[in-house]
Amino acid sequence: MVISTRTLILAALFVSQTVLADDAPDISHGPMLGAVSEHATNIWVRTTMPADVTCTLFEVGATLEPLTQKVHTTLASDNTCVLTFDKLKKETKYEYVARVGKSERQGTFTTMGPSLTSKGIKIVYGSCYDHKDNKMKPGTSIFQEMVSRKADLILFLGDFPYTARGAREELRKGSQKLRKVTGFQQLTSSTPTYGIYDDHDFGPNDCDGTHKNADEALAAFKEYWPNPSYGLPEDKGIYCSFVVGDVEFFLLDGRYPARMKQKTMLGKIQFKWLCDGLKSSKSRYKVLVSGTQFGRAKADGWAGKFYLGERKKLFSFISENGISGVIGISGDVHRSDIYKLPIGEGRHFYDFTSGSLSMTHRTPPNPLPDTMIHSYGKKTDNNMYGEIEFRPASDKNVAVIFRSLSAKNGLVYEHKLTPNDLALEE
Repeated sequence: MVISTRTLILAALFVSQTVLADDAPDISHGPMLGAVSEHATNIWVRTTMPADVTCTLFEVGATLEPLTQKVHTTLASDNTCVLTFDKLKKETKYEYVARVGKSERQGTFTTMGPSLTSKGIKIVYGSCYDHKDNKMKPGTSIFQEMVSRKADLILFLGDFPYTARGAREELRKGSQKLRKVTGFQQLTSSTPTYGIYDDHDFGPNDCDGTHKNADEALAAFKEYWPNPSYGLPEDKGIYCSFVVGDVEFFLLDGRYPARMKQKTMLGKIQFKWLCDGLKSSKSRYKVLVSGTQFGRAKADGWAGKFYLGERKKLFSFISENGISGVIGISGDVHRSDIYKLPIGEGRHFYDFTSGSLSMTHRTPPNPLPDTMIHSYGKKTDNNMYGEIEFRPASDKNVAVIFRSLSAKNGLVYEHKLTPNDLALEE
C-alpha cells in the first residue's frame, strides 16, 4: 500500500499532540482564504485563545515536501492571524490544513495564471448583512447560494456586518457572529475572499473619517480581513489593488480618508494613487470597488453634494486619458441597481450594485432617473447578490455580463456590455 506524504505528515502531527484539557486552544473561525496570486496566498485564522497556528500546504497530486507556516495569535489582535505562503507554482491546485491543538480545518485553492486571461473570470459580490433581518430558512444562508456559482473570487462591499458605532469590540463581536453562519466557511475557505467596509461596519450612518471610533474601526477591519495590503505607508486606509487574469481591481476606502467638509471621499493621496493606477494598468478591465454607489445623490454617495466634485474629476481623468474598460461595483442601498453615467466624449461609466445579502430591500425609484437602466428591490426578496463575468478579448460581442441573483427567485436580471460600451479597442 502506498501512503502519501500528506498522510504521513498529518499522522505525525496528530501523534505529536499531547492530551489536551477542555480549555485548550481551538480554531474558532476560519480558515478563510484571502488574496491568491500566481505565486502566493494569504490564509486567515482565529483561535479561541492565544495559540500557535500551524498551516501545512500540499500540492495536489505531487509527492513534494509540503510547505509549513506557523504563527502565534495574541489577545492584542483578538486571536486572529494571517499565514502567508509564497514561491508557489502558478495555475496549480493546493490543499491546506490549519491546525490548532488537536483540531484541524482544511481548504483548497488554485493559484492564478495566464489561462484566466484566455477564458475570462467570474466574481460574486454582496453587501449589507444583519442577522436579525435574515429571512432565509433555518439552516440555510445566502453564502451557500454563492458557493453554487463557482466564482474565481468573492468581494464583500461593506456593511458586513451591521454595527452602530464602529467601536473595536463591537466590530469584533459582529464579525465573529457573522462568520459562524452556515455556509460562510464553505464559501471562504476555498475561494479567494476580499473585503472593504462601508458606513455601518465603520461607524454611524453616512459617516466620514472624522467620527470618534475611526481608528478603532480601521484596526478591527485589518484584524478580520486578509487583503493584499492596506493603504500606503504615508496614508492610512484599506485601499489596495490586485490583478486576476485580465482584470485589475481597485478596492477603495470611502470612509477613513473621507471628509465631507473638504468635499473629498478618497483624500488627495488615495485619489492620486487611483488615477496613477488606472493610467498605468495593463489590464483589459479595471474595476472600482466602492461601498457606496457612484450614481446615488444621497449625502454619502458619489453623486451627493459632498463628493460629486471628486466624481467629476475622476470621470474627467478617465475620459481625458482614454482609459478603457473601467466599471464600478457597489453595495449600500439594499437594492440591485445599474447606473449608466456620462463621463465625456460620448462615453459612459457603468456601476453595478449587488443588492443586499440579508437586509430588507427598498423599492426602486419611480420613475427611474435617466442615469439608471435597471433597479430591482422587493421587501419579500431580501437575500440577493451580484455576479459579473469578464469575457476574454476573443469574445468580440460581449465584454461584461452582470447578473442580479436572488436566493428566492434565482436570476432576476442580466445585463451585457459590449466592447464598444467600454471603449475597448479590438
